Amino acid sequence: MLVPGPVRFRGAAPHRAQGADAEVQDVGPAEQLNGAEERRLRVGTFTTAGIHLLPPVLSAFRRAHPDVELTVTEYEPPQGVAAVAAGEVDLALTHEYEPAAPVARPTGVFAEPLLVEELVLITAVGQMLSEGSGRLPVTELAGRPLISSAPTHPPRRGVEQALAEAGATPAVVCESPGYALVCALVSAGIGMAVVPEMVAAMSPTPLSVRRVDPASFRRTISVVHCGDRASAAAATLQALLRSGFGRAGSAQRPGAEAG
Repeated sequence: MLVPGPVRFRGAAPHRAQGADAEVQDVGPAEQLNGAEERRLRVGTFTTAGIHLLPPVLSAFRRAHPDVELTVTEYEPPQGVAAVAAGEVDLALTHEYEPAAPVARPTGVFAEPLLVEELVLITAVGQMLSEGSGRLPVTELAGRPLISSAPTHPPRRGVEQALAEAGATPAVVCESPGYALVCALVSAGIGMAVVPEMVAAMSPTPLSVRRVDPASFRRTISVVHCGDRASAAAATLQALLRSGFGRAGSAQRPGAEAG
């Protein structure tokens, strides 16, 4: 949807995940943007990032470039990567889960990690598995009622497979990739789930949270862009994303052509 004026989102403040810095620093003196392409910025995002991460960044961008026309479009990962490659958006926030099989990116598309968050176990308040203070081995989920989050959703397939190999048996399958329903079902005591740390922290329903072992269950949030071909407006937003949330690693090299 085209938003000709300032872009506003409703939501809580960004969660301090690993590698994140909550302060979003304003850029220096606004660079003059010339040409029709430089007077607009098209941003792709997935739901969680659009609600909890983008608002302070877009606010800082608006202060630097009040005349740039902003368009924000929602893409469920990995669709945002394809949108950048096709020129539908200038950059996009996306995510990848671990464990997972490697995913090839289109030629000329870069993914720059911004922050990494662990996947955690969420249960109803007072549930026995939530009472321990240490990490819970995923093998302890064997035979427990698990709320499976979109097992056919590409980013979750590796996680779902690893949980199944540990003996966790889905009691409820949520076909939607969104986590709001998952958290509501967990809070109601129907089952437990393994979700990103940010999702657990931002849940509107009461939950108990416990870290799991191994800690290699995680989600990396990245900004996907076209490298040196990015517009000045896109480059400015990338800099704001880096300053706001830190970098979980150096920019990755473009992947092989997707087949």
